[in-house]
Amino acid sequence: MKKTALTAAVLVALSASAAIAGMTAGTGIVGSPHDMNNINGLTDDSMGRVCAFCHTPHHALQLAGGEQTPLWSHDFTAQSYKPYASPTLDADNSDTLVGPSRLCMSCHDGLIAADQHYGVAASGTNGRLSSDAWGNVAVGKASATSGGQGDLSNDHPVGFDYEAVAAVDAGIFSSAGDRLFIGNTVKIADTLSGGFMTCATCHDVHNKDNVATPNSAGNYFLYASQAGSALCLSCHAKGEEVKP
Repeated sequence: MKKTALTAAVLVALSASAAIAGMTAGTGIVGSPHDMNNINGLTDDSMGRVCAFCHTPHHALQLAGGEQTPLWSHDFTAQSYKPYASPTLDADNSDTLVGPSRLCMSCHDGLIAADQHYGVAASGTNGRLSSDAWGNVAVGKASATSGGQGDLSNDHPVGFDYEAVAAVDAGIFSSAGDRLFIGNTVKIADTLSGGFMTCATCHDVHNKDNVATPNSAGNYFLYASQAGSALCLSCHAKGEEVKP
């Protein structure tokens, strides 16, 4: 009896540790902000699966255009998107959702509930996933100024050829060679999708190779810390270059 009780206590301690660990950058998908079983308002997977909210080993959904769909189990967004625009932007980001960014919008479009998967209708809601206000995560939600499209015009641009921009803009470091994210061993070139910048260039969705920001309670899956703007300065030349 004592052994059973001790075993149970150990299991509880390990479970608690795992749940806390996932919220920390670089500790894996389980228990992280991308573990939908842990998000208030959403319905847990019937078998407690974590990967199933995005992936399936069989019957995967595919896009007609043959875009990247890694064994996908979640409904694709049907939105078209208004991209970021600026007089200083030296990039063609007309196909703003090239690469994995379209998959990100499966949850971050403010329309498709994050707990929808495996052909099962969504049944839960979460306020942060339905709003593009400060502190919320529906970054692609349509706005009053987006003409009925999803609105990415107020977000960092994605969907452009990174090296093509670096070649004409002295304010952008080339990703060639061993250019790393500051404070990380991850190469910027390895986070590009066919040379294109996407959501996954800054964010490690599986919470594996990202790093924490000191004094921040949030985990935004970033490849570099926000302290000292290390994430921004990994790509943007805004003064004397600091070699990562």
